[in-house]
Parts: sequence; C-alpha cells; structure tokens
Amino acid sequence: MNDNELAGAWTTIEPDVSRRRNIDARVSAWLDADDTPLAAEWLGLFRVEPFAAIGLATVSAIAIVAASPLVWFARSLM
Repeated sequence: MNDNELAGAWTTIEPDVSRRRNIDARVSAWLDADDTPLAAEWLGLFRVEPFAAIGLATVSAIAIVAASPLVWFARSLM
C-alpha cells in the first residue's frame, strides 16, 4: 500500500480522531512487531527448526574459516 492508497482509505472510512488514533496505534504496533533483531531471528530459527539452524551455523562457520585461505590464494594469483 502506498501513500495515495492510504489517503484514499482514510477518506473512504472517515474515522473520527479517537478512532484514527486507535488505528494508528494498531498499525504502528503491527509494524514494530515485524522489526526483530538478528539475534532474535536466529533464536527463533533454533526454536522452530533446530537441525536446519545447526546446519546453517555449521556452514557459516566453515565459510568463515575457509574464506581466509581462499582470499589469500586468490590474491597470490593476481
């Protein structure tokens, strides 16, 4: 939804001030609920699918360890 559609919705339903405040608070709470820190998303992944999370963490650790020698080797070829 863009700003023009939102403005059109406001004029269609024509809420009063208290109703508008209530709607604004609910929309803000809904938007804030989707803003989670990265650590919370990782913990959520461990809670929902522990095997996938362990595999992802293992692959990430291997990638970090393997990146240093690969970068060194690539620089030596240049």
